This record gives sequence, structure tokens and C-alpha cells, in this order.
Amino acid sequence: MKVKTSRSTSKVPVEKPEKPEQLVLHPYESITILKPTLSDEEIAEAIEKIKGIIEEAGGEIVSSDNWGKKRLAYEVKKERRGIYIVQHFKAKASTIIVLERHYRFSESIIKYMTVKIETETLGQSQPPKEDKAFSYRGRVSRGWR
Repeated sequence: MKVKTSRSTSKVPVEKPEKPEQLVLHPYESITILKPTLSDEEIAEAIEKIKGIIEEAGGEIVSSDNWGKKRLAYEVKKERRGIYIVQHFKAKASTIIVLERHYRFSESIIKYMTVKIETETLGQSQPPKEDKAFSYRGRVSRGWR
């Protein structure tokens, strides 16, 4: 409680109102790419750590999906593949700062992105479809010649 002093000698306690945007739980989607060399136990541990950070900060997890190992479009931290983890959650705006700090300093995370989403699309993300026209090396498949 903050005490406001006026020109007179009396001290009147004044409660500082909290900002309304900090009290509202906004919907977010967080996509995290983990190192492809992690074991199943390490992947589960990384997911639980992220869930713990969100819940500790007063947020709630809506859904958590493991999209599996996918090829990256370009090399990230000397890795060509990564394990995609997608989480939908509701949290305060201040939670994102704490969550992304964890992402930045975690050895198992090679890339991440957290975005605020509309409430209608919460929990509806699907993994991208594999394009059958492209081979593993990224060349167009022309079939038998």
C-alpha cells in the first residue's frame, strides 16, 4: 500500500490500482523447436518445465502437442532438424517475459515464437502437411524419366 502525503502533515493511505491488462488472461500460442538429439524423457521434461512456468505465473494450459521431428527450412544453431512443440495457453502479459527468458537460456531449445491469438482459434492448430512433391533434399520430384 502506498502512502500519499499532501501538503498537510496527515498521511492518507491510497491503494494503487493495478493495470487492467495485467489482470486479464490472454490466449497465446507458443511454438518451440527442441534439439533433435533429445531423448523422449528429456522432451517430456522440457514440456513439463514450460507448463510449470506458465502455471506458476498464474496461467492455464489449454493444449500441448508434440508435432514430432521435422526438417527445418534453414540451419538453426547448427541443426537441420528439430522437434516441434506447440502449446496453447491463457496467461497474463507478464508471463510471456518470464517464459521467453527461459526459452532464451535453455540449452535444449533452438528456436521459439510466442504470439497472442484470437479466442476462436485457441487450441485448433494443426501440424503442417508434408509436401509429397519435394524430396528430402528439397528438389522437385519429377518421377521416372
